[in-house]
Amino acid sequence: MFRKAVTLLFLLSPAVSYAGLFNSTPELKCGNDNAVTAAKEWIYNEALGRLQQDYIKEPSTLFFDIPQTQYEQQLRAIPVQFSDVITQNPQAENANLRTCSATVAMGIPQPLFKLMKDLPNTLFYISQGDGQVINNTVTWKQVNYNIQLADNNKDIVVTPVQKTDKLARSIYVMARMTVSGDSIIKKKNNSLIEIAAKKFESRDRELNQVWKSLPASARTALKQEQRVWVTKKEQQCGKLSDAKSEAIPAEKRISIYKCQLEMTIARTAYLDGSE
Repeated sequence: MFRKAVTLLFLLSPAVSYAGLFNSTPELKCGNDNAVTAAKEWIYNEALGRLQQDYIKEPSTLFFDIPQTQYEQQLRAIPVQFSDVITQNPQAENANLRTCSATVAMGIPQPLFKLMKDLPNTLFYISQGDGQVINNTVTWKQVNYNIQLADNNKDIVVTPVQKTDKLARSIYVMARMTVSGDSIIKKKNNSLIEIAAKKFESRDRELNQVWKSLPASARTALKQEQRVWVTKKEQQCGKLSDAKSEAIPAEKRISIYKCQLEMTIARTAYLDGSE
C-alpha cells in the first residue's frame, strides 16, 4: 500500500522530470526527440495517476471490478503523436525555460467506435470538448506546455500550460471506456429494460383495475374477446417471459415491453370508453 501511495504521489505531480533524457550539448528545443518523449510521458503518467486515484475510490462504479492492470495496459497502448512542434523564444528571466506549442493526436481504440454508436456522448467525453476526431484519432491543436532543464542539466521537466490537462483526461477516459465498454453498454441496456418494464407493469395494473371494475355481465360477454386480445398481443409483440429473459438481446426485450405497453394502453381506453 505504501509503494502504491508513493507511486500515486509521483504520478500526480504537476511537473515531472525524466532522468537521462537530455544531453546538455544540443540546444534545448521542444521538437527534439527527447523533449517530445518527455511531453508524451507527462501525458501518460498524469493519466495513470488519475486512473489509479479513481480506481481506489470507485473500483465497482467506474471500473466494474475489472483489474486495474487491464486499464493501465490499455492506457499505455494508446498511441500519442506530436507534430507541428514549435519552440517559443526563451524567457528572459529563465534562460532554460522553453514554451512549446504542438498538435497532438491520440489513437482511438477500435472498440470505442462501437461504444460511440450505442452512447453518442462518448465522443464528447474523449474529446473533452476541444479535440477533433480525425482519421481514427482525437487531435488537439495548439497544445501549450513548458519544458526546461533540471539543475543537473540532463533531466527535462514538463509543466502544463493549456489543454495538456484535457489530453491526460482524454486518454484516461479512452482507456477506461475501452476496457469496460461492454459493461457500460450492459448497464445502460439494463436501465432501459427496467424503465420499459416499469411503464408496462404500471399500465397492466391499470388495465386489470378497469377490467375488475366492469359489471360481471360485461366481463362475461367480453371474456372470449379478451382472450383473443391477449393471444394477439403476444403474437404481435412477443412473450413477456422473453422480455424478462437475460438470454434475449436487450433491444428485443425493450421492444417487447414497448409493444405490449402500446396495446395495453389501447385496450384500457377501449374498455373504459375513453378512446
